[in-house]
Amino acid sequence: MSRITTVLACCYMAAAGVLLHFGGTARNAGRYGYAAVFGVMAVLFVAAAVHHAYHREELRDALARLEHTARPTTAPPPAAPPGPGCCETWWATAGAEHDPKHCTRKDQTL
Repeated sequence: MSRITTVLACCYMAAAGVLLHFGGTARNAGRYGYAAVFGVMAVLFVAAAVHHAYHREELRDALARLEHTARPTTAPPPAAPPGPGCCETWWATAGAEHDPKHCTRKDQTL
């Protein structure tokens, strides 16, 4: 967990403890309605802390998957040498698009 989420979870737990203390005090005073409200609010704070931790883990997993898909897995395949159509471009483009390194016909190289 990051530092801020740890602090947030501690605040949730502290608030739940304070609410449970108020609920116990209200129960001892005979105010059972207030004690029930404080107890429910304490349970909600604990549920919020658990919910926040669960979503933080989901976010971490989603970011890891996104980073994994963004990385290239393999290098692109090397360019294939031009086939027999290479020499056909010699006549159509007057040699401008002809690649003499890959041409098999020596009479048409520059």
